Amino acid sequence: MRRWFVLLIAAMAAVAGLTAVPVSAATAPIGRLGDTLQVNFKGLVADITVHSIAPSPIPPGFGYPPRPPRHQVWRAQVTVHPVKVPTPYAQSITYSFRGVTPTGDAYEPRNSDAPDALRYALLNAPAGSTVSGGVWWDCYRDLVSNVVLVDKVTGEHLAQWNV
Repeated sequence: MRRWFVLLIAAMAAVAGLTAVPVSAATAPIGRLGDTLQVNFKGLVADITVHSIAPSPIPPGFGYPPRPPRHQVWRAQVTVHPVKVPTPYAQSITYSFRGVTPTGDAYEPRNSDAPDALRYALLNAPAGSTVSGGVWWDCYRDLVSNVVLVDKVTGEHLAQWNV
């Protein structure tokens, strides 16, 4: 009885392996700081450049102070050139720039009231315009080694810049 059960499981695994449809990974552009990458996601097409990542003073409206043990705020300077957008505010509700460390921590961007925040610039960025601004992270553990652009809702990886 045991042999039949093992044979049945092996046959089911073989059939499942033969009938499974291969899944192709979505290709997201990857570059280095300063590279312009074209992001194409559900009708949004934009050329995006992450220029630099550097320590920053705490921007206005950052909320709670930077956390220990590092107590540091880092800022990325980003430029977005929308090529095709369904509505001017679509990018502000879609894009999220995460700061990822070599050990796998992913810092979410923190809101701020700084006048040069990218979040505000993307609120009205029609196709053909060019906007620039800052994205801030509370780097409380390791420092950022990659900037990853993800969709805020699904978390889908859209682009990546390596330091």
